[in-house]
This record gives sequence, structure tokens and C-alpha cells, in this order.
Amino acid sequence: MTSWSHGYVADSPYTFAYQSAQAPGNLALICAMMGVEWQPKPRMVVVDIGCGRGYTVNTLAAANPGWTVMGLDYNPAHIAEAASLAERAEIDNATFIEADLAEMTDAEMDQIPEMDVVTLHGVWTWVGDPVRAGIVRLLSRRLKPGGLAYIGYNALPGFGADMGLQRLFRHLSAQQSTGSSPMRAHASLATIRALHATRPANLPVTPMLQRLTDDDSEIDGAYLAHEFLTAHWRPVFFEDICADLAAAKLDYVGSAGLHENVPDMIFSPEQREIYEAMPVGPAREFMKDLVLQRPFRRDVFVRGLRRTDPVVALDRLAIGACRLLGEEGPKLGVPVGVAEMGPELWGPIAAALNEGPISLGRMRSLTPGRTPNAAELLTVLHGAGMVLTCLRDSGPTEVTQRFNRIVAETYAREGRNGGQYAMASPVTAAGVPCTWLELAVAVQPETGGDTPPDPAILAARLVPGLTPEGAVKAEAMIAELLRERTAIWRRFGII
Repeated sequence: MTSWSHGYVADSPYTFAYQSAQAPGNLALICAMMGVEWQPKPRMVVVDIGCGRGYTVNTLAAANPGWTVMGLDYNPAHIAEAASLAERAEIDNATFIEADLAEMTDAEMDQIPEMDVVTLHGVWTWVGDPVRAGIVRLLSRRLKPGGLAYIGYNALPGFGADMGLQRLFRHLSAQQSTGSSPMRAHASLATIRALHATRPANLPVTPMLQRLTDDDSEIDGAYLAHEFLTAHWRPVFFEDICADLAAAKLDYVGSAGLHENVPDMIFSPEQREIYEAMPVGPAREFMKDLVLQRPFRRDVFVRGLRRTDPVVALDRLAIGACRLLGEEGPKLGVPVGVAEMGPELWGPIAAALNEGPISLGRMRSLTPGRTPNAAELLTVLHGAGMVLTCLRDSGPTEVTQRFNRIVAETYAREGRNGGQYAMASPVTAAGVPCTWLELAVAVQPETGGDTPPDPAILAARLVPGLTPEGAVKAEAMIAELLRERTAIWRRFGII
């Protein structure tokens, strides 16, 4: 730890990752679904508190030249890296500020433009009470009436089972006198795995522990350090965060996990009866937290709730398929089973989506005599990873193409080890999630041309030094990407 970091890990950068839940287009889906009036505007101020290395901020700024997108972070290394990437990509509407919200004065806060959207992903649970108070003060002073706040945080009771694991990481890493936080966190894994093998009573086998002990893939030490070694880490109950945010006059809208807003997809009939007997508000959300396995909540709040007809709001939304759709319809695993579409419904919908973006209202009219529920239709398609929100009709811009190319070139090494990547898209006004290889192939100058590129040439360029067998596999992977993704990249204004 460093003396200025308030107990947060600051001796190594956080992982380079795009967070799709923070995109205003996704926030519009949630608001429409929950009957709350809100739509993205051509000109907005979007602020990411705890922006880390700034990937999400720069992606949103590149895709939306009319928006002012700001990133705040306590770590000067994060801010320097994010600002450097924006400068290299010539993104002039992205701003990064080194900010300690525990120390920021009211006058300093008032220099920040009034905000339309504020996002905090993985911040609230990891910082101390003075920083939380500063966050609420900033929201109270600068979030516009009608503005949205997205907050992703470790929640109780879901994360309660891993509280012992977090404390164990801290004890084990503290025993090592040398090495960075990621090195010390990673070195703790051997002892944790050995202890797990003895099945201790109070180290339950949670999905997180299974990932750490059973997954053969390499685990990023930076992720472990930032997730487990923060001194102030404290998961919270939903009702407690609501109480804290009340000072900023925020009302709960809904969850970024769309199916979590649909009671029929969560509860058994017996559970549904108990749920509906509870008053609307924190009590019902607590019931969800008891039933769902969600250690991490992704909640959307609004400063000044205005109701609207959810069906009308959903019907005007446009969505586009983010992969080629075949004859098999989407299937979404939910707590009560599997939500899916029958072939009589899926056939015309898939055909329409393969042609291009379409409004939900138009989609629901494709099956005469049967009008599917707008919220459930959207939940299944979106939850199955088949569609993205489309906010405008646009081809690629110089800024989005330049930004995507620079990201692919700069973060090639990190990308090959995994990570959450996205290509800036003017159509979605956000990022299109992808692997690093997809990004690397999409930004090659030949990919957007009239003649398809040679996969062998791209493989030699992007992953040089492979064995003959590895080169053949890389060529096959790239050929498949070009065959299945080129039309999608054109659809979303990537190429």
C-alpha cells in the first residue's frame, strides 16, 4: 500500500477492461424496462468515478463526439495512462482528473460540469467512509435532476461467504515482506489451495473460491490484489447503500442484469407469493438477494424519478444483432429454469435482425396473432448476448477507427492473456465487446476493403513466431472471424 491511497492498492495498475454495463444505451434499456423516463441525449456529460486506466471513458468519448466524457481516479498512474491514450487517439472530448473525493472541496467539485450520467464500477465497496461521503457529496452537488447513477458493488448477503477468503488473502500477503501487491496476492494462492483441500468449515466453496482453486488458466495478480487486498473493502446490503444515496436524492430504477428485474424469471410460485406480500422497495430487493446468487450488484439510480409507460418506452428502442443468428433460438439460464423462444417466434425475429437493427415495436409485430412481451423479449435476447442497443445510424469515423487501432497495438500483450475488450462503435454509442484477436483483425487496413484479406497474411502479422501447427490454427481462427464477423463489424460502424 502507499501512504496516499487510503488503504487501496496503488502499487500496480488495475486490469485494462471495458465495462459494457456503464454504456448509456444499456442504461436506457433498464430505464425503459422499469417504466422510468430517461433517454440519452446528443449532448451529455458522462463521468466515470474510479475510471481506472480509462478504457471505458475513452471508448465512450471516441464513439460520441457530442458528449463530454470525464474520468476521475485517485491514482495518478491511471490518469496519466488514460490521458495519454486519449491524446494519441486525438479524442478531444475525453478529460481525466486525478481526484481524491475524500479531500475534494465543494469549490473544486463545482468546477466539474453538471453531470447527466455518473458511473461507479467496483468502487463503493473498496473505499473508506470518507471517500463514500465524497461520492455522495459530488452526486448531490453536480448530478443533474433527472440524471442517472450506475453503481456496481459487492453486495450482502451474496458476498458474505467470501468475506473469510478476502481476509485470508490479506493475512497471507502481509506475511511476505517483499514484492508488489500483485506478486504477494498471487503467491498467496498456493496456501489458499492447500487449505481449501482440507475443506475447512468456514471457507465455503463459493464460485470465487472454485475459480481460484480449480481453474487451470493463469489468474491475473493485479486482479487479485485489487479485489482482495484493499484495507477498507466492505460489502454492503442494498438498503444500506440506498440510505447513503438518499442524501443525493437518488431513487432506485433497476438492475443492469435485465432478468433480475423480471420476477417470473427469478422466483418459484411460492417465493413469488412471499415477494409480492412485501412492500415495494428495499424489502423486495432483499428478497431477490436471498434468492439470487449475486455477490455483485449492478444498480441504476435516478435523481428525480419520472414514470412512463414501459411498453411504449421499450417499443421505441432499436437493437441490432451482434452475431449471425441461426435457426436455434436464444436460451437464457435463469433461477427458475431456462427462458427461450420457440421456432415460430424466433424465425421471423432472427430473419429481421440478420437484416439490420430494428425497433422492439417493429419486432413484436412480426408474428401476427402473437405479440410477445417486450420486456421478456429484450431480456432473453440481451441476456443471451445476441443484441446490442443501437442509438444512431452511422458508419465508422476517423476517431473510432484510430482509437480501435491504437488500443489493438498498445495492449496486444495484455489482450492475448484475456481481458474485457471492446471496439468503439458510433452505432451503439459505446463499445462492441470483443476478444483482442477480433479487435486486432478488425483494425487491419485490408479488413474494411472490397477484397477479403488473406487469413495467412494476417496470422503472420498479428501472431508472428508461431510453430507451423500454431500458424495453421491461427489462420483458421482468423478465417472464421472474417467469415462470421465482417458483416457485424460493418453493421456497427467498426469498418
